[in-house]
Amino acid sequence: MKKNSQSRLESFNAAIEGIILATKTEKNMKIHFSIALAAIILALFLKVSKIDILFVLIAAFFVLFAETLNTSIEYLADFISKEHSEEIAAVKNLAAGAVLLSAFGSFVVGYIIFSKYLYYLIYYTINMIKTQGSDISVIIISIVFVGIIIIKAMFNKGTPLRGGFPSGHAAIAFSIWLIVSFLTLNPVVSLLTFILALLIAFSRISSGIHTKIEVLTGSVIGILITVLIFKLFYF
Repeated sequence: MKKNSQSRLESFNAAIEGIILATKTEKNMKIHFSIALAAIILALFLKVSKIDILFVLIAAFFVLFAETLNTSIEYLADFISKEHSEEIAAVKNLAAGAVLLSAFGSFVVGYIIFSKYLYYLIYYTINMIKTQGSDISVIIISIVFVGIIIIKAMFNKGTPLRGGFPSGHAAIAFSIWLIVSFLTLNPVVSLLTFILALLIAFSRISSGIHTKIEVLTGSVIGILITVLIFKLFYF
């Protein structure tokens, strides 16, 4: 009886060592463990129902099981043949495919469970931080300005508002045009500010400071950022 208990303990220790080995040697195993832990913590944080937590646990451990099995098959395949073989490659691909299927299935399960909780969380969070017109104007222009600086730093050309890719003047000019248009909802005011934005854009081209593509890109960036911020925090 004592020998049987010791044998079971050794088997259990061997199983734990196998999991540790897979985690140490396989990058994907670390990723799967991290995602599984994050999913479980998120489920507890959102206080999902017991049945949903059960599904999360099953999905998470099924992916870990598939990845562990895949790792063991890779070890065995490498032991059997050190040279390239189409049959061994096929075995490895099949094992990897099993992991992919389990991961996709777990993603679907996670989406179905968490989407109904996260939707309301994101919705109420956005509503809490919605801001007034004057505040949002400053925020948008600041974001556009910082965004242009970052992009120019990436391309290492020009200063924040002079030269280089993209045009900072065009970005801010068209951002202001949309801000004014959204806040006033006045077609005449919108048209006038649009004309001013166009004049600023053309002046950057005619003076030789920017090319057409630099001005066009800056204009698009300013418009996209403005629309996105208004969509999220104002309308």
